[in-house]
Amino acid sequence: MDASSDQSGIPRRRFLKGTLAITAGGVLVPAVAGSSRAADRLPALGQTVSLSVIVFGAVMTSNLQPGEQRLNFIGSRQVKVLAGGTDFVRLQTLDFRIEAAHPLFGKITMSLPDIDVTSASTVRLAPNGVTETWIESPAITFEKSGDTEGPYIYYTEKPLTATAAMPSWPPPPQDTNSDGSPTGGTLYSPVQLPTFTAGDVSERVDFTAFPPSLGRL
Repeated sequence: MDASSDQSGIPRRRFLKGTLAITAGGVLVPAVAGSSRAADRLPALGQTVSLSVIVFGAVMTSNLQPGEQRLNFIGSRQVKVLAGGTDFVRLQTLDFRIEAAHPLFGKITMSLPDIDVTSASTVRLAPNGVTETWIESPAITFEKSGDTEGPYIYYTEKPLTATAAMPSWPPPPQDTNSDGSPTGGTLYSPVQLPTFTAGDVSERVDFTAFPPSLGRL
């Protein structure tokens, strides 16, 4: 074959490379346009990502004290990105800890009893970006109850489940306003509010509002 005929074949080979994919069985099939670009919105596997967590205006009831108590939590969440499927990845929580201060309860800490082994949280491709479904099963600890020293520890009966849509994951960094409310980041919508018990149905902690905002650290 002379040089001219060889050069004329280059554009065709490039065209085929862009429009055909080889399956595991060696069969050529049409490539899906834009599929690789969509997958680029998912986070890379194996990386560890640290996130700030702000829950401003949580509303809690408990057997420790009567009435509703308003709390502002601040802390962090660290996750590892694991393989999921063709259109999603899984998130394994390595660490999660948020704290609030209250005159009746002292320091209130919500944290993981252990490293998450279920990897139930996901980041999934959506038409305009991605959607994260965040599922967490922490414990909550109260330093005191009024004049009575603790600690009082309650464990998850129903995990926190929250979702957020965003152009890409992780969410952008966030900060706080002068009143402690979040600015930046992404606000998640609770699907299932956290509920905690201490071995007896009368010993429980419930949240009627729990608006978490997350941002990349």
